[in-house]
Amino acid sequence: MADYEDDDHVPEEENPIDFEDDRFSDDELPPTTVDGKQVVNGGSGPDDGLLQIGVRPKPHAVAKDQRITTPYMTKYERARILGTRALQIAMNAPVLVDIEGETDPLQIAQKELSQKKIPLIVRRYLPDNSYEDWSVEELIID
Repeated sequence: MADYEDDDHVPEEENPIDFEDDRFSDDELPPTTVDGKQVVNGGSGPDDGLLQIGVRPKPHAVAKDQRITTPYMTKYERARILGTRALQIAMNAPVLVDIEGETDPLQIAQKELSQKKIPLIVRRYLPDNSYEDWSVEELIID
């Protein structure tokens, strides 16, 4: 490091990179906002690509007869269900199957799942900010 007589004054280095964009004049710059909304991905249509900052619509439920997701339980849902139920059992929740001397909470949870006795609901969120609720009894377990 160079020695300077005045420690408070360090000379500014010249910035070799010019950050000015000379491709557009000031009146030709592409718009970054339209009606107070930020343009994202170009904004080809009147509402396409526009994002209103700070506004998120409330999620809404889909009726059971209009559900579109698969009735099969995914491996991620299975893991979450088993872990949650095993934790409940470990914290002295009532067991809903005959345990036959079993003491491991995970083994008990697996037995409850195989008999579809777990009192939990899987909520699947969809891209349009809606969600579907599936009970464990409804889901197909493979």
